[in-house]
Amino acid sequence: MRDVMEGLLELQRAYDDHMRQHLGADCAHPRQAPLLCLLLSREGVSQAELTRELNVSASTVAISIGRLERLGYVCRERNHRNQRAYVLALTPEGRRQAQTLQAAMQMACKAAACGMSDAELRQFMHTLYRMTDNLRSAAHPAIHAVAK
Repeated sequence: MRDVMEGLLELQRAYDDHMRQHLGADCAHPRQAPLLCLLLSREGVSQAELTRELNVSASTVAISIGRLERLGYVCRERNHRNQRAYVLALTPEGRRQAQTLQAAMQMACKAAACGMSDAELRQFMHTLYRMTDNLRSAAHPAIHAVAK
């Protein structure tokens, strides 16, 4: 099993290297891509919604949003439905960064899947999701027992 985890980590490192190589120094960090791309597809999202959608901790989202605000990629706006609350929106530069990251992610996925059949890709994705579910079940057995 250790070989599988080492393989997954090596895949992550190769993905990060590929992304950095194709993005250039003036682009957002590849690890910010999921958050920026989610805001690109759904502007006006709250931090709580981002936490749920990305399945990460509230502190991780808060730190990331803080960085993205300082870089000028994200801004907070009043929620039109609830004036006491804020939602997040991309700035024009944030939109450009998100589009650049989205294109780079698509290129990286194509490069990673080069030479693989649709059946191989489906099986790979099935295996990844199953391993993810297994790890989540092991971490929170009571929660997953109720969900099943």
